[in-house]
Amino acid sequence: MQTIASRPATRSPPPGLFVTGTDTDVGKTVAATAIVRSLVAGGGTVGVYKPVASGLAVLDEPGGDPLLLWEAAGRPRSLSDVCPQRFAAAIAPPRAAAAEGGAVDESLLRTGLTAWAGFDVVVVEAAGGLFSPLGTTTLGVDLARDLGFPLVVVDSARLGTIGRTLATVTAARASGLSVAACVLSQVGPAGGPSTDPASDDRVARDSLTDLDRLLSGIPVTLLPHGGESFTPPIDWQALAADRARAASPPPSCPPHPA
Repeated sequence: MQTIASRPATRSPPPGLFVTGTDTDVGKTVAATAIVRSLVAGGGTVGVYKPVASGLAVLDEPGGDPLLLWEAAGRPRSLSDVCPQRFAAAIAPPRAAAAEGGAVDESLLRTGLTAWAGFDVVVVEAAGGLFSPLGTTTLGVDLARDLGFPLVVVDSARLGTIGRTLATVTAARASGLSVAACVLSQVGPAGGPSTDPASDDRVARDSLTDLDRLLSGIPVTLLPHGGESFTPPIDWQALAADRARAASPPPSCPPHPA
């Protein structure tokens, strides 16, 4: 286990985005790092925060979420600021912590964000899906509510993405959270000809079209496999700056066809 001491909340955090997923292994970190790179390219300072990570033997493990986020942001501050809590077992953080005879510091999940006070924007990437456990009594949805950032919901761009994304957005709204955008992340190479309606690429693009219609008012975008540019492009800085979205009452979910 690795943690750092909790910090007193002496300064307000910058505007930010809370990147969550419909599940684990849906391309969330790839999407988060692409968002970070887009923000860095727009100028200003970008903080990155992974409140807790599991499945890491060391904090600077190559390919690990904290290191990928840190490098995407240009290595600001330190890796321990990016991820103040890390556990080795590749299971839910509270179980991974218990396997080491410890527990997730649930206060630190929240106060660790103060390391990024003074930055222009911060991107938070939680572990797993929106309702995945981050601590014994803290789910992803609880931390998102406490931090107050609008959500970016990520799902893998494969068959079923419409249902998974709508379910997560509906649950987020019912929990009083605001959804700033949805990302369909192609976690693998798109196979099959685009003329085949069941091909990976066609399913991804048709799902994007359908979700854009069903989630009117929420930007929906596609991140191709191996790419760093979103289609269509999104102004992430503007979404992060619009913190009033996170504080507003949840809008009603649009009607869905039977």
